[in-house]
Amino acid sequence: MFSYIWKAITYILREVKGTVRYVFAWQEPSLDTMEYNQYWQTRGHHTMQPRYSIFSEMIDYGSSVLDLGCGDGLLLQYLRDGKSAQVHGIDISEEAVRLASERNVEITVGDILEIDIEGVYDYIIVSEVLEHLADPEALIAKSKGKFCKALLISIPNIGYYKHRLRLLLGRFPVQWAWHPSEHLRFWTVVDFRLWLRQFGLDKAAVFASNGVPVLRDLLPNLFGDQVVFVVSPPPPDSNTSQIPD
Repeated sequence: MFSYIWKAITYILREVKGTVRYVFAWQEPSLDTMEYNQYWQTRGHHTMQPRYSIFSEMIDYGSSVLDLGCGDGLLLQYLRDGKSAQVHGIDISEEAVRLASERNVEITVGDILEIDIEGVYDYIIVSEVLEHLADPEALIAKSKGKFCKALLISIPNIGYYKHRLRLLLGRFPVQWAWHPSEHLRFWTVVDFRLWLRQFGLDKAAVFASNGVPVLRDLLPNLFGDQVVFVVSPPPPDSNTSQIPD
């Protein structure tokens, strides 16, 4: 019992220290223009992320999966090897596609806002991508009707309590790692649900992959840092609103 109490105290102290550091810190931005191929050249292969296990839990064995903005294909490799999924990805970066080829993952080079989605998949994944797009509405609109089981979306949550504290003190949240221009759009969990409804996507389960343990499951809009939405397809005969092109 004492060990559990000590672990809890240690976590709380570490969380408070990290929160104070984040809320008051000034993150020096690079003023050089960020180029996506250069990003992948600098970063190299991706590492496993907590949200990947959530994606995997939601996907049936042997399903077909399309990952839009798939990067170096690590998630697709994980789903192929762990769930026997038939995987395909699309990414605009030639360097990311080169890295994916080292994983023997099939990826098409292309702009996900411009390229047509050919065929229908069991699942479509859009992981940490929408916030980087000037027109994410176009991507969701073209994805409708192209997935049978679920649209799996992961976004950072601007409603996370650390970001709220920073705003309370007159500072804008920092959600970028390399360059301030990385994120163009921002959502809370509540706002994102309402946004999805504009496309007739009313059924969406929410799972926080990062944030404060336990609390993030109870109140993901406050204690979830990154959030996964498992979106069910709308009924085929539903009369839903559409965001105009």
